Amino acid sequence: MRARTNGLILAGAAAAAAGLWALSRGGRDQDDPAGRLRATYPPLDVPKPFAEGIWIVDSGPMNAMGLELPIRMTIFRLASGDLLLHSPTPWSPGLAKSVAALGPVRHLVAPNIAHWTFLADWQRAFPEATSWAAPGLRDRAQVRASDVRIDAELGDTPPAEWADTLDQGVVAAGAGFNEAWFFHRQTRTLVLVDLIENLDPARLPPLARLLMQAAAATRGTTARYLRLPVRLGGDQARAAIAKIVALEPERVLFAHGGLFEGDGATKLRHAFRWLLD
Repeated sequence: MRARTNGLILAGAAAAAAGLWALSRGGRDQDDPAGRLRATYPPLDVPKPFAEGIWIVDSGPMNAMGLELPIRMTIFRLASGDLLLHSPTPWSPGLAKSVAALGPVRHLVAPNIAHWTFLADWQRAFPEATSWAAPGLRDRAQVRASDVRIDAELGDTPPAEWADTLDQGVVAAGAGFNEAWFFHRQTRTLVLVDLIENLDPARLPPLARLLMQAAAATRGTTARYLRLPVRLGGDQARAAIAKIVALEPERVLFAHGGLFEGDGATKLRHAFRWLLD
């Protein structure tokens, strides 16, 4: 019964996303026929300073279950001077050169079941880097069939390689969904991936805008299609999210949409009010 429920959840999410993608194809800007600049957060594919020891790279749009979304990578400079690339975006020679100029790339992180598809290109570019993944990712059929290498799984305790810079944990939900979070202590910056979405309605075509607003994916909260898997995680998932909120971050980064660049603690409490209130 649980396997059937998980399958229905994932199939429903995929069908909803595919329908949204089909509607959104008609909303391209004539000056940007590919829709790339309209949907994303330029400048694209370049490291942009965000806080001390943190850069972001905005890219996309990427196709996620048929839905075109902006996507974001976070780069941490660890106390050792090494770099950790969180949720790598599409690789290019120019981007790789710019990243390498910031420091040696030692760690590549796939923080949930969706954010791993560009990992292989970065592994080829930086073969000495260790690849870390959310629990369960290495067991997924798509990953096993790919050339992605998973060296270690992430857990609730940061490894020695970055314990002096970052805290971390895992939100273990239902339907096979796990997401690792990271907290940069020096700047009080929390980094998530999909647990919060904050898409800009003005960047979406009209019909897509209505659907994404209905999904709450434009409100700086958990999209409705992800709330059921989180609820299926029960008390463990709820406690993990309560722990995130208790960090009281100043800033919050995530993969899709506008960031929380200030008053992060208040915005985070509001984001997870659907679960914790």
